[in-house]
Amino acid sequence: MLKQKPLVSVVVAAYNEEQVIAGNIRKIITTMNERSDVEWELILVDDGSKDQTDRLIDEAAASDPRIKVHHHWRNFGQGRALRNGFNLCAGETIITLDADLSYGPEYIWKLFDELYKEKVEIVLASPYTKGGSVRNVPYHRFLLSRWGNRYLAKMSHYNISTSTCVVRAYRSEVLNNMYLTSDGMELQLEVLMKSVMMGYKVSEIPANLVWSEQKARGKGLRRVSKMDILQAIRLYLQMGWLSRPAYYFIIFGMLLILPGLYMASWQAWNIFNAVIRHVNTGEGILWGISKGIEEVYTAYVYSFVISGVLIIIGLQILILALLFIQNKFYFEELYRISQQILKKREMS
Repeated sequence: MLKQKPLVSVVVAAYNEEQVIAGNIRKIITTMNERSDVEWELILVDDGSKDQTDRLIDEAAASDPRIKVHHHWRNFGQGRALRNGFNLCAGETIITLDADLSYGPEYIWKLFDELYKEKVEIVLASPYTKGGSVRNVPYHRFLLSRWGNRYLAKMSHYNISTSTCVVRAYRSEVLNNMYLTSDGMELQLEVLMKSVMMGYKVSEIPANLVWSEQKARGKGLRRVSKMDILQAIRLYLQMGWLSRPAYYFIIFGMLLILPGLYMASWQAWNIFNAVIRHVNTGEGILWGISKGIEEVYTAYVYSFVISGVLIIIGLQILILALLFIQNKFYFEELYRISQQILKKREMS
Protein backbone atom coordinates (compact mmCIF):
# COMPACT_ATOMS: atom_id res chain seq x y z
CA MET A 1 0.00 0.00 0.00
CA LEU A 2 1.45 3.36 -1.04
CA LYS A 3 1.96 5.92 1.67
CA GLN A 4 -0.33 8.91 1.20
CA LYS A 5 1.48 12.17 0.52
CA PRO A 6 1.02 14.91 3.12
CA LEU A 7 -1.35 17.70 2.13
CA VAL A 8 -0.28 21.33 2.53
CA SER A 9 -2.87 24.11 2.57
CA VAL A 10 -1.66 27.58 1.56
CA VAL A 11 -3.96 30.45 2.58
CA VAL A 12 -3.83 33.89 0.96
CA ALA A 13 -6.13 36.75 1.95
CA ALA A 14 -6.39 39.49 -0.69
CA TYR A 15 -7.88 42.99 -0.74
CA ASN A 16 -7.63 45.21 -3.83
CA GLU A 17 -4.71 43.30 -5.33
CA GLU A 18 -5.80 43.23 -8.98
CA GLN A 19 -2.44 44.41 -10.32
CA VAL A 20 -0.46 41.60 -8.70
CA ILE A 21 -2.78 38.78 -7.68
CA ALA A 22 -2.87 36.81 -10.96
CA GLY A 23 0.91 36.80 -11.32
CA ASN A 24 1.44 35.97 -7.66
CA ILE A 25 -0.97 33.02 -7.85
CA ARG A 26 1.09 31.64 -10.73
CA LYS A 27 4.29 32.11 -8.70
CA ILE A 28 2.76 30.27 -5.73
CA ILE A 29 1.59 27.38 -7.91
CA THR A 30 5.01 27.10 -9.57
CA THR A 31 6.65 26.94 -6.15
CA MET A 32 4.17 24.38 -4.83
CA ASN A 33 4.78 22.14 -7.84
CA GLU A 34 8.50 22.00 -7.04
CA ARG A 35 7.91 19.27 -4.46
CA SER A 36 6.67 15.94 -5.74
CA ASP A 37 6.54 14.45 -2.23
CA VAL A 38 3.70 16.73 -1.12
CA GLU A 39 0.12 17.35 -2.24
CA TRP A 40 -1.17 20.89 -1.99
CA GLU A 41 -4.22 23.11 -2.11
CA LEU A 42 -4.44 26.89 -2.39
CA ILE A 43 -7.12 28.78 -0.45
CA LEU A 44 -7.81 32.29 -1.80
CA VAL A 45 -10.00 34.66 0.20
CA ASP A 46 -11.19 37.92 -1.34
CA ASP A 47 -11.85 40.31 1.52
CA GLY A 48 -14.49 42.42 -0.24
CA SER A 49 -12.17 43.94 -2.84
CA LYS A 50 -13.50 46.93 -4.80
CA ASP A 51 -11.43 46.15 -7.90
CA GLN A 52 -11.13 43.02 -10.06
CA THR A 53 -9.41 40.85 -7.44
CA ASP A 54 -12.51 38.68 -6.98
CA ARG A 55 -12.81 37.98 -10.69
CA LEU A 56 -9.13 37.14 -11.05
CA ILE A 57 -9.09 34.61 -8.22
CA ASP A 58 -12.28 33.01 -9.59
CA GLU A 59 -10.52 32.59 -12.93
CA ALA A 60 -7.55 30.99 -11.19
CA ALA A 61 -9.85 28.57 -9.36
CA ALA A 62 -11.60 27.63 -12.60
CA SER A 63 -8.26 26.61 -14.10
CA ASP A 64 -7.09 24.36 -11.22
CA PRO A 65 -9.26 22.13 -9.01
CA ARG A 66 -6.70 22.43 -6.18
CA ILE A 67 -7.68 26.09 -5.70
CA LYS A 68 -10.54 26.97 -3.35
CA VAL A 69 -12.09 30.44 -3.18
CA HIS A 70 -14.05 32.30 -0.54
CA HIS A 71 -15.55 35.79 -1.02
CA HIS A 72 -16.50 38.43 1.54
CA TRP A 73 -19.33 40.70 0.43
CA ARG A 74 -17.48 43.62 2.06
CA ASN A 75 -14.11 44.28 3.67
CA PHE A 76 -14.04 42.64 7.12
CA GLY A 77 -10.30 42.64 7.76
CA GLN A 78 -7.29 40.42 7.31
CA GLY A 79 -7.99 38.40 10.45
CA ARG A 80 -11.47 37.31 9.45
CA ALA A 81 -10.31 36.55 5.92
CA LEU A 82 -7.62 34.23 7.26
CA ARG A 83 -10.03 32.62 9.74
CA ASN A 84 -12.49 31.83 6.96
CA GLY A 85 -9.60 30.49 4.91
CA PHE A 86 -8.60 28.19 7.77
CA ASN A 87 -12.12 26.74 7.77
CA LEU A 88 -11.60 25.56 4.19
CA CYS A 89 -8.24 23.90 4.82
CA ALA A 90 -7.93 20.12 4.64
CA GLY A 91 -4.15 19.88 4.97
CA GLU A 92 -2.07 18.63 7.88
CA THR A 93 0.04 21.75 7.44
CA ILE A 94 -1.35 25.26 6.92
CA ILE A 95 0.83 28.06 5.54
CA THR A 96 -0.26 31.70 5.29
CA LEU A 97 1.18 34.21 2.82
CA ASP A 98 0.77 37.90 2.02
CA ALA A 99 -1.12 38.45 -1.23
CA ASP A 100 1.55 40.83 -2.51
CA LEU A 101 4.34 38.30 -1.79
CA SER A 102 6.44 40.78 0.16
CA TYR A 103 8.03 37.57 1.36
CA GLY A 104 8.75 35.40 -1.68
CA PRO A 105 6.89 32.11 -2.32
CA GLU A 106 10.11 30.20 -1.62
CA TYR A 107 9.29 30.56 2.10
CA ILE A 108 6.49 28.04 1.69
CA TRP A 109 8.93 25.17 1.70
CA LYS A 110 11.39 26.81 4.07
CA LEU A 111 8.62 27.13 6.66
CA PHE A 112 7.32 23.64 5.94
CA ASP A 113 10.73 22.01 6.38
CA GLU A 114 11.48 23.97 9.56
CA LEU A 115 8.14 22.95 11.08
CA TYR A 116 9.00 19.26 10.96
CA LYS A 117 12.76 19.52 11.34
CA GLU A 118 12.50 21.43 14.63
CA LYS A 119 9.41 19.49 15.78
CA VAL A 120 7.42 22.61 16.65
CA GLU A 121 3.79 23.60 16.07
CA ILE A 122 4.31 27.06 14.53
CA VAL A 123 7.10 28.61 12.44
CA LEU A 124 7.31 32.33 11.67
CA ALA A 125 9.14 34.09 8.86
CA SER A 126 11.12 36.87 10.54
CA PRO A 127 12.97 39.75 8.92
CA TYR A 128 14.26 40.85 12.33
CA THR A 129 16.03 37.70 13.43
CA LYS A 130 19.68 37.07 12.57
CA GLY A 131 20.02 36.55 8.81
CA GLY A 132 16.76 38.38 7.97
CA SER A 133 16.50 41.71 6.19
CA VAL A 134 14.10 44.51 5.25
CA ARG A 135 14.31 46.30 1.91
CA ASN A 136 12.42 49.16 0.33
CA VAL A 137 10.06 49.63 3.29
CA PRO A 138 9.39 53.29 4.22
CA TYR A 139 11.49 54.23 7.21
CA HIS A 140 8.60 55.23 9.47
CA ARG A 141 6.86 51.92 8.79
CA PHE A 142 10.05 49.96 9.42
CA LEU A 143 10.76 51.87 12.63
CA LEU A 144 7.24 51.34 13.98
CA SER A 145 7.25 47.64 13.11
CA ARG A 146 10.77 47.02 14.44
CA TRP A 147 10.24 48.66 17.81
CA GLY A 148 6.70 47.35 18.09
CA ASN A 149 7.97 43.80 17.64
CA ARG A 150 10.79 44.38 20.11
CA TYR A 151 8.23 45.48 22.66
CA LEU A 152 6.02 42.46 21.95
CA ALA A 153 9.05 40.18 22.19
CA LYS A 154 9.66 41.45 25.72
CA MET A 155 6.03 40.86 26.61
CA SER A 156 5.86 37.47 24.87
CA HIS A 157 6.61 34.11 26.46
CA TYR A 158 8.42 33.08 23.27
CA ASN A 159 11.98 33.86 22.30
CA ILE A 160 11.05 35.39 18.94
CA SER A 161 11.87 38.68 17.24
CA THR A 162 8.74 39.01 15.07
CA SER A 163 5.21 38.56 16.39
CA THR A 164 3.09 40.33 13.75
CA CYS A 165 4.11 38.61 10.51
CA VAL A 166 1.45 36.91 8.39
CA VAL A 167 3.86 34.47 6.72
CA ARG A 168 3.74 31.39 8.93
CA ALA A 169 3.40 27.62 8.97
CA TYR A 170 1.07 25.80 11.37
CA ARG A 171 0.35 22.21 12.17
CA SER A 172 -3.38 22.00 11.50
CA GLU A 173 -4.21 20.89 15.06
CA VAL A 174 -3.01 24.28 16.34
CA LEU A 175 -5.72 26.18 14.49
CA ASN A 176 -8.29 23.41 14.92
CA ASN A 177 -7.85 23.56 18.70
CA MET A 178 -8.22 27.34 18.94
CA TYR A 179 -11.32 29.49 18.96
CA LEU A 180 -10.11 32.63 17.20
CA THR A 181 -12.09 35.88 17.16
CA SER A 182 -9.88 38.65 15.75
CA ASP A 183 -10.90 40.32 12.49
CA GLY A 184 -7.83 42.49 11.94
CA MET A 185 -4.06 42.25 12.06
CA GLU A 186 -4.26 41.34 15.73
CA LEU A 187 -5.11 37.77 14.71
CA GLN A 188 -1.38 37.04 14.44
CA LEU A 189 -0.90 38.06 18.06
CA GLU A 190 -4.03 36.28 19.26
CA VAL A 191 -2.70 33.01 17.84
CA LEU A 192 0.60 33.41 19.71
CA MET A 193 -1.13 34.32 22.98
CA LYS A 194 -3.34 31.25 22.83
CA SER A 195 -0.41 29.09 21.74
CA VAL A 196 1.26 29.95 25.04
CA MET A 197 -1.85 28.74 26.90
CA MET A 198 -1.91 25.51 24.89
CA GLY A 199 1.81 24.85 25.38
CA TYR A 200 2.69 24.93 21.68
CA LYS A 201 6.28 25.46 20.56
CA VAL A 202 7.16 28.28 18.18
CA SER A 203 10.22 28.76 16.00
CA GLU A 204 11.24 31.36 13.43
CA ILE A 205 13.44 31.46 10.36
CA PRO A 206 15.24 34.46 8.86
CA ALA A 207 13.36 36.01 5.96
CA ASN A 208 13.79 38.87 3.51
CA LEU A 209 10.93 41.37 3.52
CA VAL A 210 10.94 43.25 0.21
CA TRP A 211 8.38 45.82 -0.87
CA SER A 212 7.91 46.56 -4.55
CA GLU A 213 8.72 50.06 -5.79
CA GLN A 214 5.03 50.72 -6.41
CA LYS A 215 4.03 49.67 -2.93
CA ALA A 216 6.83 51.69 -1.33
CA ARG A 217 5.77 54.82 -3.23
CA GLY A 218 2.13 54.16 -2.45
CA LYS A 219 1.16 54.84 -6.08
CA GLY A 220 -0.44 52.79 -8.79
CA LEU A 221 -1.79 49.92 -6.68
CA ARG A 222 -4.80 51.76 -5.26
CA ARG A 223 -4.42 49.78 -2.07
CA VAL A 224 -5.77 50.83 1.28
CA SER A 225 -3.04 51.29 3.90
CA LYS A 226 -2.78 48.16 6.03
CA MET A 227 -1.19 49.84 9.04
CA ASP A 228 -2.50 53.16 10.24
CA ILE A 229 0.20 54.41 12.60
CA LEU A 230 -2.02 55.30 15.54
CA GLN A 231 -3.99 52.09 15.21
CA ALA A 232 -0.76 50.08 15.09
CA ILE A 233 0.57 51.72 18.24
CA ARG A 234 -2.72 51.03 20.01
CA LEU A 235 -2.59 47.43 18.84
CA TYR A 236 0.97 46.88 20.07
CA LEU A 237 0.18 48.34 23.49
CA GLN A 238 -3.11 46.46 23.78
CA MET A 239 -1.65 43.08 22.88
CA GLY A 240 1.34 43.62 25.15
CA TRP A 241 -1.07 44.39 27.98
CA LEU A 242 -3.10 41.26 27.27
CA SER A 243 0.06 39.14 27.14
CA ARG A 244 1.46 40.27 30.47
CA PRO A 245 -0.80 42.69 32.34
CA ALA A 246 1.17 42.26 35.56
CA TYR A 247 4.31 43.56 33.83
CA TYR A 248 2.93 47.11 33.73
CA PHE A 249 1.91 47.03 37.37
CA ILE A 250 5.28 45.68 38.45
CA ILE A 251 7.11 48.46 36.60
CA PHE A 252 4.76 51.15 37.91
CA GLY A 253 4.95 49.80 41.45
CA MET A 254 8.76 49.76 41.37
CA LEU A 255 8.82 53.31 39.96
CA LEU A 256 6.96 54.39 43.09
CA ILE A 257 8.75 52.21 45.63
CA LEU A 258 12.33 52.98 44.55
CA PRO A 259 12.19 56.78 45.06
CA GLY A 260 10.23 56.17 48.25
CA LEU A 261 12.97 53.86 49.53
CA TYR A 262 15.64 56.34 48.48
CA MET A 263 13.95 59.10 50.47
CA ALA A 264 13.41 56.75 53.42
CA SER A 265 17.08 55.71 53.45
CA TRP A 266 18.14 59.34 53.35
CA GLN A 267 15.84 60.06 56.33
CA ALA A 268 17.18 57.01 58.16
CA TRP A 269 20.74 58.29 57.68
CA ASN A 270 19.80 61.70 59.08
CA ILE A 271 18.04 60.06 62.02
CA PHE A 272 21.09 57.89 62.70
CA ASN A 273 23.37 60.95 62.80
CA ALA A 274 20.91 62.83 65.00
CA VAL A 275 20.63 59.90 67.43
CA ILE A 276 24.44 59.58 67.66
CA ARG A 277 24.72 63.29 68.35
CA HIS A 278 22.16 63.16 71.17
CA VAL A 279 23.57 59.96 72.67
CA ASN A 280 27.06 61.51 72.75
CA THR A 281 25.69 64.23 75.02
CA GLY A 282 24.95 61.56 77.63
CA GLU A 283 21.19 61.75 77.33
CA GLY A 284 20.67 57.99 76.97
CA ILE A 285 19.96 55.75 73.99
CA LEU A 286 16.14 55.69 74.13
CA TRP A 287 15.91 59.41 74.69
CA GLY A 288 18.44 60.00 71.93
CA ILE A 289 16.43 57.87 69.49
CA SER A 290 13.24 59.73 70.38
CA LYS A 291 14.84 63.14 70.02
CA GLY A 292 16.62 62.14 66.81
CA ILE A 293 13.40 60.99 65.13
CA GLU A 294 11.54 64.06 66.38
CA GLU A 295 14.25 66.39 65.10
CA VAL A 296 14.44 64.90 61.59
CA TYR A 297 10.67 64.51 61.28
CA THR A 298 10.10 68.14 62.25
CA ALA A 299 12.68 69.32 59.73
CA TYR A 300 11.53 67.06 56.86
CA VAL A 301 7.87 66.30 57.55
CA TYR A 302 6.89 66.46 53.86
CA SER A 303 9.67 64.06 52.96
CA PHE A 304 8.36 61.55 55.52
CA VAL A 305 4.82 61.80 54.16
CA ILE A 306 5.81 61.54 50.50
CA SER A 307 8.16 58.56 51.01
CA GLY A 308 5.53 56.75 53.09
CA VAL A 309 2.81 57.33 50.49
CA LEU A 310 5.07 56.20 47.63
CA ILE A 311 6.07 52.99 49.41
CA ILE A 312 2.53 52.12 50.52
CA ILE A 313 0.97 52.74 47.09
CA GLY A 314 3.85 50.94 45.35
CA LEU A 315 3.40 47.87 47.57
CA GLN A 316 -0.34 47.85 46.89
CA ILE A 317 0.31 47.95 43.15
CA LEU A 318 2.80 45.06 43.43
CA ILE A 319 0.19 43.05 45.33
CA LEU A 320 -2.27 43.83 42.52
CA ALA A 321 0.31 42.55 40.03
CA LEU A 322 0.52 39.27 41.92
CA LEU A 323 -3.26 38.97 41.73
CA PHE A 324 -3.09 39.54 37.96
CA ILE A 325 -0.50 36.77 37.66
CA GLN A 326 -2.69 34.44 39.71
CA ASN A 327 -5.83 35.27 37.68
CA LYS A 328 -3.98 34.84 34.40
CA PHE A 329 -2.78 31.42 35.52
CA TYR A 330 -6.33 30.35 36.40
CA PHE A 331 -7.67 31.74 33.10
CA GLU A 332 -5.07 29.86 31.05
CA GLU A 333 -5.78 26.66 32.97
CA LEU A 334 -9.53 27.04 32.35
CA TYR A 335 -8.85 27.72 28.67
CA ARG A 336 -6.76 24.55 28.33
CA ILE A 337 -9.43 22.49 30.10
CA SER A 338 -12.22 23.91 27.92
CA GLN A 339 -10.26 23.14 24.76
CA GLN A 340 -9.70 19.55 25.92
CA ILE A 341 -13.41 19.14 26.67
CA LEU A 342 -14.39 20.47 23.24
CA LYS A 343 -11.90 18.16 21.57
CA LYS A 344 -13.25 15.11 23.42
CA ARG A 345 -16.80 16.04 22.44
CA GLU A 346 -15.81 16.31 18.80
CA MET A 347 -14.15 12.88 18.92
CA SER A 348 -17.11 11.20 20.62
